[in-house]
Amino acid sequence: MKRTLNILLILISTLSFSQNIEEKEAEIFEKIVTHEFQYGGIYLGCTKSKTYFDSAKLTKQSGLEIPENILQELTKSSELSKEGTWNPEIIKRNHKKYTTEYIKKGKCLSGKDSKRLFDKTKERQSIVLISQPIFDSEFENCIVSVTYLKYTSSLHGHKYFLKKIYGKWIIVDTYDLWLT
Repeated sequence: MKRTLNILLILISTLSFSQNIEEKEAEIFEKIVTHEFQYGGIYLGCTKSKTYFDSAKLTKQSGLEIPENILQELTKSSELSKEGTWNPEIIKRNHKKYTTEYIKKGKCLSGKDSKRLFDKTKERQSIVLISQPIFDSEFENCIVSVTYLKYTSSLHGHKYFLKKIYGKWIIVDTYDLWLT
């Protein structure tokens, strides 16, 4: 009986932790979509890539004095980061806030959809891919990567360092800009 109760408690805590992560990811998704799509004419990619984190790059490029324990927690979260796709419910929930003038098609594009779009239009596009957010243990600091797919092999992107201040996620710094 005691063993069954322990297993049940572990299962409940695991489920609530995973729901907490999903809700935090949804908050970050909303923040990044609001920030990136404010000018319109952008497609959203379904891909949620792994987030790579280099603490030395963040501190050197941003000049921020981030406590070492937070950097270590973000590094650990980065190592656990996985590729996947965004939950369609998160996209639907956020699409209601942004009319189709901000998010073309009203849904995310798969890799095949992106290729078809490039093949059909033969023009540069703006397809935004948002990585899996990584958090510190208190869910107060976050790193997320944003990639712009402009054409089949034309990409550029950057990372954001976000902090939760008074219950709202704030983009503190943009760093690690890159271009292909």
